[in-house]
Amino acid sequence: MAKFRRRTCIILALFILFIFSLMMGLKMLRPNTATFGAPFGLDLLPELHQRTIHLGKNFDFQKSDRINSETNTKNLKSVEITMKPSKASELNLDELPLLNNYLHVFYYSWYGNPQFDGKYIHWNHPVLEHWDPRIAKNYPQGRHNPPDDIGSSFYPELGSYSSRDPSVIETHMRQMRSASIGNYCIYIYVCLCLYICI
Repeated sequence: MAKFRRRTCIILALFILFIFSLMMGLKMLRPNTATFGAPFGLDLLPELHQRTIHLGKNFDFQKSDRINSETNTKNLKSVEITMKPSKASELNLDELPLLNNYLHVFYYSWYGNPQFDGKYIHWNHPVLEHWDPRIAKNYPQGRHNPPDDIGSSFYPELGSYSSRDPSVIETHMRQMRSASIGNYCIYIYVCLCLYICI
């Protein structure tokens, strides 16, 4: 029994040594010009890199808390409204993080509302029924009833917007730019996709 344990420990130690040597060998094979870059490798969290740049700047937390509470109050008041007006351009390109080409967004452009299209488009899609008829009969059937019921876990910040509204598209593009998303896959129609790499 002791011989079995000793042999198992030796094999396990050799396996760990092999893995460690393999990793160190692969690390040595990288080009001399390569740098480690961000600690997360693919720069998936570019805001961590930006924090070191902005450490020298003073920030008034009481002012930001007041602004956040005002924004939250405005958001609560605008829930009744179907669509909020777009905000003025406040983004400064120097303060935004670099675009990350590893982040992709699938943007669907077939939404509509009565203000722009005369009726709700895709916001009033059919309710997806449960596969078991016994369970399905306990839940509502038919179509969703916007603007209150859009069949989503999260209500959009802009309300039940129209994809034809230029201010909505501009707001969405600003939001994606501020999130440092580098690739957009825009669905023009259900089967047609336009892929944009920035």
